[in-house]
Amino acid sequence: MFSQFVQKLLATSPVKTKPIIDSEKFRLLKTQLQKELFQPDEESKVFFPEEAALVKSIRTETAALNRNNITRTQAYFDFYHRNPEVHWAFLAHMVSRNGGYHMTDLKSSSMTQLLSQAERQKFFLFLERANSAIFADAFPQLLLYEQTKQKELRLKKYFPLFHISRFMAPIWEYFINEPHSPLLTTALIINEQRMIQERILNRTRHGEILLRLDFQLQEFLGFTNVIFPYVNKQDGLRSLTGLTVERFANPKQRIDTGKFLYELLFQHPPVFHGVEEFTNDVSHTGSRMDYWESIYSSDAFAKDDKVYSPLLHDAWADHPFFPTPSIDWYKKESFIEDLQSTPIIKKVDLTNKVLENVKQLKAINELKALF
Repeated sequence: MFSQFVQKLLATSPVKTKPIIDSEKFRLLKTQLQKELFQPDEESKVFFPEEAALVKSIRTETAALNRNNITRTQAYFDFYHRNPEVHWAFLAHMVSRNGGYHMTDLKSSSMTQLLSQAERQKFFLFLERANSAIFADAFPQLLLYEQTKQKELRLKKYFPLFHISRFMAPIWEYFINEPHSPLLTTALIINEQRMIQERILNRTRHGEILLRLDFQLQEFLGFTNVIFPYVNKQDGLRSLTGLTVERFANPKQRIDTGKFLYELLFQHPPVFHGVEEFTNDVSHTGSRMDYWESIYSSDAFAKDDKVYSPLLHDAWADHPFFPTPSIDWYKKESFIEDLQSTPIIKKVDLTNKVLENVKQLKAINELKALF
């Protein structure tokens, strides 16, 4: 299937890497990160009225935009257009789009026989919790950074109020002094994946659910496929590129996949410009009809042979956000090494493989209905 195709592709194509920043700069940054690890923050917790007002404003805006996958995805997009130097926001927008697709897949016509209603609910709640936890952690960082462009802020002072890992303080300080988009993007990828591992997968029932049903997620749902539509073809299908997250329960594997996706999106101009055109033209609805109208329909009663892929607001009601445990994941010096390098990869067109995957999923669902 599709995941096996990507495994074979990566196995036969050794991955080359390149340093994110030069060795001397990395050494200095590593020293700062080590200090954060072994010398906990001792910043003053006294806030002036205007500082307290800023904290309240960021909390209010983050909570309002964290309502569901649609609002989160749009928030990333809007922030990126205001701050294009923060590449991670555009990558997060695209990954969040995929999160919405996975949520609506659970209610698609291809899934009617494959999972019980209870299983669908469990998968959705896991997706929603991870999606919202990442937003709750990352978006205050983005808004605080945006404020530094208007007035000088000591970001490190604010981070404990939002339970942001001390790992990120030296990274943002470095970025403010020397804007280096790949370094910031990689650090945010590491931060968010380590955060959900520590606060969600290791400490809530979602971790057990994912481990128990990991095979089903990959083989039935295409759960771990992250696709980027980038060329509008004449037959109504956009060409797709992207990757599959193998061993989703492994945080190191998710971090490496995040690096791959960033390299694919920002280092291949045809992909970047095509994806940018797609996002400007097509608002995110959660339905896969967004990029393949000839195959998917958001109309459950359509009379053609299209796969029903509902809009997110038709598939799932909003769920209130429950704060995750405020534990800092940054406890090991070895986590710093993920900042050292990033992969060099070639663009792979996955359009035909994804089409094949869609057909197989539909056939499996129909076959199971017979029994």
